[in-house]
Amino acid sequence: MAEVVGNYDRNKPTYLFLLTLSLIFIIAALYTKAYINLYLAVPTLILTLFGLQRKYRLNLPPLFLIFLSISMILLQLTKFYEGEHYFLWLSASLIVGVFNGLLGLMIVMAMLRTSPGFDVERPFFVAFTAFCIGNTLSLALNLADIYTLSDTDGHSFVMEFLTAQGSASLGELLVCALFYLNRHNNLFKHTLDRFLKDNADTLKSEMKAKADILKEIQEGESSKLEFKTTLRTNVKTGEKDPRMERAVLKTIVAFLNSKGGTLLIGVADDGTIPGVDIESFENSRDKFGLHLNNLLTQQIGGEFLPYINYNLFDFDGKYVMKVTVQRSDRPVFLKDGKEQIFYVRSGPATIDLHGLDLLNYASRNYGNTLKKLV
Repeated sequence: MAEVVGNYDRNKPTYLFLLTLSLIFIIAALYTKAYINLYLAVPTLILTLFGLQRKYRLNLPPLFLIFLSISMILLQLTKFYEGEHYFLWLSASLIVGVFNGLLGLMIVMAMLRTSPGFDVERPFFVAFTAFCIGNTLSLALNLADIYTLSDTDGHSFVMEFLTAQGSASLGELLVCALFYLNRHNNLFKHTLDRFLKDNADTLKSEMKAKADILKEIQEGESSKLEFKTTLRTNVKTGEKDPRMERAVLKTIVAFLNSKGGTLLIGVADDGTIPGVDIESFENSRDKFGLHLNNLLTQQIGGEFLPYINYNLFDFDGKYVMKVTVQRSDRPVFLKDGKEQIFYVRSGPATIDLHGLDLLNYASRNYGNTLKKLV
C-alpha cells in the first residue's frame, strides 16, 4: 500500500492538471460543436477522476498523459483553424495514432499480465493485436467526425476521412513497429513498462498470482526456476550477509544470459515459505524493493532493468518476492569489485563461464550483437 500511496502523491499534480485541461476541452468542444474532441476529453475526465481516488489505484505514466494532452490540444486547434492548416490537421491525426497505438499496447499487455515473457516470445502477435486495437479506436474517432463534416460534399468527405485514417494508421504502425523491433525502447520504458509496473496489483489478480507461485513451487527448481530463502540475511547467523545478495544476483544474471526464468525469494529449497527477510528493512515493502533495485543497478547495470520485473506477494504475513527475468539480447556480467563474471544456467544450477567456454557461448548466442558492439 505504501508504494500505491507514493505513486498517488507523485501523480496527483499531473491528474489535477489533466482534469482541468479535460474540462476546458469539453466546454470548448461543446461550444465549437467539435463533438469529435469529446472522444478524448470525456474519457480523460473519467480517468483522472478515478486516478484522484487512492482506492482505485490507477496510475497513468506522465509521458502517456503528455501524449493525451497533445492529442486534445491538436484536435481542438484543427477545429479552430479548420481548412486553414493542412499540416496541423495531419499532425493531429498522426499524434492521435501514436496515442492509440500506445493505448493498444497497454490493453494487450494488461490482458497478458499473467503470462510474463509472452511479449518477448511473441512480439509480432502483441504488436499486431495492439495495432488492430489502436486502428479500430482511430476508425471510430474518424467515423464520429462524420457529423462535423455533414456540410462537406461526398468526394471531399471520403478524401478527408481516408487521409485522417491513413495518418493515424501511420502513427499506430510506427509505435507497434518500434515495439516489435525493440521492446525495450525508451518510449516504452516511460509509458508501457511504467504503466504495468505502477498498476501491477490492479491489473493482475493477486489470488491468481499467488496460485501461480504455489504451482511453481510444487514443480520444483529447474533451468528456469530457482528458490532463494532470503535477500540479504543469513538465516543461520541472523546477520546481514553480502553473500546472500550475491547468490540472488548470480541467478538473475544467469537467467538474463540464458532463456530467462523466475526467481522466488522467500522460498526454501524444500518448497516451504519462510518468507523474505523484510524485517531487516523495517518491515517496509518499499525499502525492500528499493534495495533490490539498487543492487540490480549497481552490480548488473541499470540498462538491464527493463528485462527484470518483480512483485511482492503476501502469504499470510510471509512475503515472497517473485522476480521474472527475460533473456537479454546481449551479454550480461555481474560486477565483483574490479572483476566482471559471466553466469549461465545449467539445469537447476548457476555456473560461471570463462576462457574458451565463455567465448564459445557468447559466439553462439550473441554473435550478431557482439559484431555491433565491436
